[in-house]
Amino acid sequence: MPVNSVNSMAEMTFLDHLEEFRRRIIVSLAVVGLFMLLSLSFGKPIERILRLPLDLSTNGLLANLVEWIFGQGASFMGFLAIVLRASASSINATLMKLSPLSGITTYLKVSMTFGALMASPIVLYQTWAFIMPALTVREKRIALPLFFIILFFFLMGALFAFFVVVPVVFDFSARLYPSMVNNWDIEQYFNFILQILLGFGIAFELPIVMAFLTWIGAIDASGFREKRSFAMVGIFVLSAFLTPSDPGSMLLMALPLSALYELGIFFAYLLEKPPTYA
Repeated sequence: MPVNSVNSMAEMTFLDHLEEFRRRIIVSLAVVGLFMLLSLSFGKPIERILRLPLDLSTNGLLANLVEWIFGQGASFMGFLAIVLRASASSINATLMKLSPLSGITTYLKVSMTFGALMASPIVLYQTWAFIMPALTVREKRIALPLFFIILFFFLMGALFAFFVVVPVVFDFSARLYPSMVNNWDIEQYFNFILQILLGFGIAFELPIVMAFLTWIGAIDASGFREKRSFAMVGIFVLSAFLTPSDPGSMLLMALPLSALYELGIFFAYLLEKPPTYA
């Protein structure tokens, strides 16, 4: 076969991959755009979701959790649930539009965020369908469970931030300077929530990163234990970088990350290759 013919076939194969990549991007963007338009029609439900950190008290959530685990019997935990529920109250703050464009920009940001969330299953499928043919059978067996593990830890971080961290930070902020009225700009309110959700979602991937480093042989579980003190310093620096500049949200990220670091050591121990003897 002539060399030019071989090069032409290779070039067509590469162009076919580019065409498939372009087609899947177009499908993903079209789906995201469609769900963005649909989310514009659900302004009231989305507004109630955004207000959850203000309307739901952390103490009330903890009381429900205690009752769900230990029941409502006449015991110490039952008494603790009653005390927590008695101290539960919504945050005394009012969301306001402080500029003519803040309502419009927030409306568009909310629609883009919820549109991307609703379209994410289809976008992830398009990504997986494009990558899958290039993987070996062994890589496919590893990639799919790993993807769901990564997604699980990201969702756990985002949910922890939305239902625990954000209400605690808002409640702490609302109680400062009690003589002042809490009128918060809706755009900054949404930006704060989005930033802290993404920060916690990414930070909760720490055990996966540690397990990956062990899997490729970069460091083992004993190495992570030896570097624990340096890791704690790095965790606090990372928490200060990924969260807004207040000590409350930084601590609420640093403390779970410290626990996740210990979980990462356990994952590294499970993935360690046994030593080989000559």
